[in-house]
Amino acid sequence: MKKIFNHIPFQVKVTVTFLYLGIIVLLSLLPVKDLPKVPLFPGADKLIHAGMYFVLSILILWSFHTSKVARWKLYGFVIGWGLLMEILQILMRSGRQFSLLDIIANATGVVLGIALYKVLNTQLKLQQT
Repeated sequence: MKKIFNHIPFQVKVTVTFLYLGIIVLLSLLPVKDLPKVPLFPGADKLIHAGMYFVLSILILWSFHTSKVARWKLYGFVIGWGLLMEILQILMRSGRQFSLLDIIANATGVVLGIALYKVLNTQLKLQQT
């Protein structure tokens, strides 16, 4: 099967990834009063956390898959980023709270993203190896 997404330049991949990272920063650090008031079911915020880090892990792997960066460093970066966002929420005192459950949701999203990326990369040949 022909490898897809190989025609996308590295700089474009990195730009998309860092723009998405910026969106996560914005959503993670906005004061509570500035967040949209959307009625959701209980626990929906944990699914949102998992979903955001699911996408981030896929974007990071897509961008840096063929680079000389060790995979464990990429995984550590994404999980560490989620932890950093939670710590910054405490330090900024903007009405946001540190939550161990948010960290678990972030890490769950990362693990699921890594698993899906591995399957897609094997089945669809997303990247040259």
